[in-house]
Amino acid sequence: MLPIERVVLFKHGVGYFQRTGTVEGDEVIELGFKADQMNDVLKSLTTLDFSGGTFTALSYDSEEPLECRLAELNMNIPEKGAISAFLDRVKGARVSVPLGQKTVEGTVMGIEEVQQIHDGLKVIEPHLAVLAEDGDLVRIPLLEAETVRFLDVSIRRDLETLLGILFSSLRKDLKRLTIQTCGEGEREVSLSYVVEAPVWKTSYRIMLAGGEGEKPLLQGWALVDNTTEDDWKGVSLSLVSGLPISFIHDLYTPRHRRRPVVAVEEEAVVAPPVVEAAMAPEAPCPDEDYEMEDYLDEVGAEQPMMAKASAPSPRPSMRRAARESVEVQTRTQEAGDLFAYEITRPVDVGRSHSALVPIVQTEVDLERVGLYNPEIREKNPMTAFRIKNTTGLVLEGGPVTVFEGDDYVGEAMLDTLRKEEERITPYSVELGIKVLVDREHQQEDFTQISKSGSYIYKHFRRVLITTYKFSSSLDKAVDLFVDHRFQYNDTEDTPDPVEKTEHFWRYKVTAAPKETTSFEVREITHDFESVELTGIVYAAIADLASENLISDEAREQLEAIAERVESIRKIDEEIVKRQSEVEEITEGQERVRENLKSLGNSSEEKKLRSRYVSNLDSEEERIEELQREVADLRRKKEEEEEELERMVEAFEIR
Repeated sequence: MLPIERVVLFKHGVGYFQRTGTVEGDEVIELGFKADQMNDVLKSLTTLDFSGGTFTALSYDSEEPLECRLAELNMNIPEKGAISAFLDRVKGARVSVPLGQKTVEGTVMGIEEVQQIHDGLKVIEPHLAVLAEDGDLVRIPLLEAETVRFLDVSIRRDLETLLGILFSSLRKDLKRLTIQTCGEGEREVSLSYVVEAPVWKTSYRIMLAGGEGEKPLLQGWALVDNTTEDDWKGVSLSLVSGLPISFIHDLYTPRHRRRPVVAVEEEAVVAPPVVEAAMAPEAPCPDEDYEMEDYLDEVGAEQPMMAKASAPSPRPSMRRAARESVEVQTRTQEAGDLFAYEITRPVDVGRSHSALVPIVQTEVDLERVGLYNPEIREKNPMTAFRIKNTTGLVLEGGPVTVFEGDDYVGEAMLDTLRKEEERITPYSVELGIKVLVDREHQQEDFTQISKSGSYIYKHFRRVLITTYKFSSSLDKAVDLFVDHRFQYNDTEDTPDPVEKTEHFWRYKVTAAPKETTSFEVREITHDFESVELTGIVYAAIADLASENLISDEAREQLEAIAERVESIRKIDEEIVKRQSEVEEITEGQERVRENLKSLGNSSEEKKLRSRYVSNLDSEEERIEELQREVADLRRKKEEEEEELERMVEAFEIR
């Protein structure tokens, strides 16, 4: 098996593995993979022979169940008596059996158990019955036969396949991949593939500056896991951040499709069809998307580093010891959106083991600050560090353990930092400062009005005042960053924020020692109330005048409009009144008509019928009169509405 020489682990859950070694002549290379890795292997396997040889065949274990694969061979090996029982099941196979000075060749007839007497004891011995080529029946004691050779190549091949299937079944989740090489002499070959692999992780240590002129020290470690079937011995390890596209495609499962059954039809001979020629393909465009293979072509293959113990005397500070105890040997490389840590010393990681590999150790631009965000902690600010990534590396996100001097002071979670990016990261609670937050909403008086269409708008401002009070019991001033979740888009009488995030304005405030420091944020927004001119009333006009939003001339115009609106309202009332009277008369007529149907021919009933008819006639005249009045009122309303529309259009705010 070719050893693993190079491993590249990616942040999106795959690993690139390269095996390199030598083969001689027509050698077979066998690899073992878990069943769920086979799709990735078949998708990405690349084979290279650097000395002119070729790879002639590649085979792998089928996904079919063991029972089905054995059934296809139609042979098996019994649990006991492997040779004798197997030979008994291959009757008809041609064999060659050396026996003393001669060799017997013939066809297997089966196994006979022959009773023999040895030293007075009866012993049952198996004999192979063979029909020799000269036609003689020969019985060969199996205990005396050194070898039995099958002369049929198909039998030998099936037996090898059977044994391979039985061996692969010992580990149900392990599938064998067999690669046949072809060439002359000793040659260097390489196999590479991509399979699912655990995501590599990062963790950091920060030693805050403890002395004059010292800078904080950042130490980073990568955690890698070897879940493959091989030990990694002296491998070249690269750790890549970024998200190249990767997916699983099922190539391992056999696919079958139903084909249509076509019956033979007797038809007259026809001329062969002429198939239209295909157009010449366009020149392919270069792929602008950066993929994993591009990175693997560009990145070299150099390797990781291990820790170097140091024990100087007298005992140094924790910061100095940390710096001298770890020798970081990495080379970094950028390729598109990918960033790689290449470990420059070989790495050893045993199968099913993990390793902690140092990837960065450098002084960083870092200052200790406070951060107050009421959504993190309402009563106190957090002690934090503001870090600027001047390392020249992409710092992957991960946990950070913070030390000051020889003391542990907290932990933090660092987001991924690109080059030159800055981030504030809290690591403990600052109990020496207490915070009180007060919020007050104010609505200012109307400032102006405007007109649009048939509406006038009364404009005003809303003000949200948030006051932060930082009460400090500390002996020194603290620079605080205050995350203020904004509701409006503008401020007044407030300093500009030093940073803006998606939801917060970040202000910098210095909390004075032994006193309370106040900081105020005044947010403003502009709003309005609308008044519809076609429905304006005298009370609304009086409000506009009392708020000094309109002139006397505009007030007169609005009162004329209101008078017209009132006139239209009264016309509507008159129309409704007359329509109600018509409905009342109509309902009475319906009752009278029902009564007329029940009257007979007596003299009294005739008189009553005559009176009912007379009333109906007079009511019909009243209905006609009311309908004429409604029509007149509607015409008058239309005239009034036209005049109202003209007056609204002519109204101007002066």
